[in-house]
Amino acid sequence: MKEFEAQKLVHSLRCLLGGAHNVQELGPYSTRKFLIADTKKQTLDLLECCKSSDLRMSTLAINRLLILFGEHLSEDLVAKSVVDAAWNTIITVEEELSLRMYFSLEPDEADLYMNPWKGWERIVGQFGDTQRDIEEMNKCFAMCRYTASMFHALHVAEWGAIELGNYIGVTDPKKGWTPTEKKLRELVKAGHLTLPTHLMGKFEFLEQMSREIDSLVLAWRNKVDHAANHLAVVPRTDFTPDIARHIIGAIRIFMLRLTEGIP
Repeated sequence: MKEFEAQKLVHSLRCLLGGAHNVQELGPYSTRKFLIADTKKQTLDLLECCKSSDLRMSTLAINRLLILFGEHLSEDLVAKSVVDAAWNTIITVEEELSLRMYFSLEPDEADLYMNPWKGWERIVGQFGDTQRDIEEMNKCFAMCRYTASMFHALHVAEWGAIELGNYIGVTDPKKGWTPTEKKLRELVKAGHLTLPTHLMGKFEFLEQMSREIDSLVLAWRNKVDHAANHLAVVPRTDFTPDIARHIIGAIRIFMLRLTEGIP
């Protein structure tokens, strides 16, 4: 998805047209050269804006407009032609925009889309396999594709469950959420005196992770199935923004606890 800065484009178009009128109407000969140079700069700003938005026909039209500012043309000719030339360019931009459809994001959605790992840096740093799913989870949320966001969020939780399972000694060959949850409950239920050597002194961490898992299961109750050793969205399930945000927040806390407790 390409970024389109509508405000910047509108501002550039307004500056171009205003500069063109200044050259034609307001500038005495003593200041006309300065006004022409300023309008050329505004044209170059508009060119960069259209290039960054991939407006190809508009870019060609602006390049034609720039010919008017060449040194071989007199200031009188520029002053006489510049407004009509600017309007022709604006019409081309308007026509090209009419052939496209644009979607807008609220500021917080745009920030989430442009900075999908914000707040997740420590998690990505320790569990690199989560990077892609964290990115897609947050970008899907920003685009209001909440079920898709949950698909990737569950992958993040699954990665965390696998890492926790490796740490606490899950032996099930099909590693994932269910074997880890089962093993963790067994360890907590047995008590700290029965912990294996490598987990000595980690009982508080295990209890904490057990509570985090309970919080996650409560957050996605009736919406996520984990009967087949892995997490999956229940078919035909819809997620509201608030529920999706709540689940993502619970997964983030779960993953942060893992970074604190797993060496």
